[in-house]
Amino acid sequence: MASKEIKISSKEIYNGKVIKLRLDKVNIEGKNIEANREIITHNGGCCALIKTKENKIIFVKQFRYAYNEFTLELPAGKCEIGEKPIETITREVEEEVGIIPNKIYEMGIMYPSPGYTNEIIYLYYIDDYKLSKTHFDEDEDLDTVEYDIDHVMKLINDGKIVDAKTLILIYKCFHKF
Repeated sequence: MASKEIKISSKEIYNGKVIKLRLDKVNIEGKNIEANREIITHNGGCCALIKTKENKIIFVKQFRYAYNEFTLELPAGKCEIGEKPIETITREVEEEVGIIPNKIYEMGIMYPSPGYTNEIIYLYYIDDYKLSKTHFDEDEDLDTVEYDIDHVMKLINDGKIVDAKTLILIYKCFHKF
């Protein structure tokens, strides 16, 4: 039977702009075993699948330093402190792809890596919007591209789309195409 882990102590290791890292000591309930857990805390993020009037999906292509490569992802961004997820996704889709949603559908949440982070990504679907202008963050440089669902599935099967939040949200929204 799975055992709950109870925190004994916690020590902050790093406090950055996007993440915090702490080292927790835990007791594994029922086994009288102590273990260390390295935990990254994060404010969370949001991701949206935007379906255009032409039945295409809007992606952003950007360089991801951690992987040293360009990725194709659905528009997304991190929640600012005190910001509600619905406010985050509204802000992010205008910043990254230049749209203002008229209606936003909640598609659930995902845990990107539950073994070491408490990050939650909120998933949304948008197909009703008005056009605006993009306005990227100072350190952000990306391109937008649009693909029909058949091409998206080929990109997934060919290993060209590998971002977890993007894959999950496409799967959750597939019935809308």
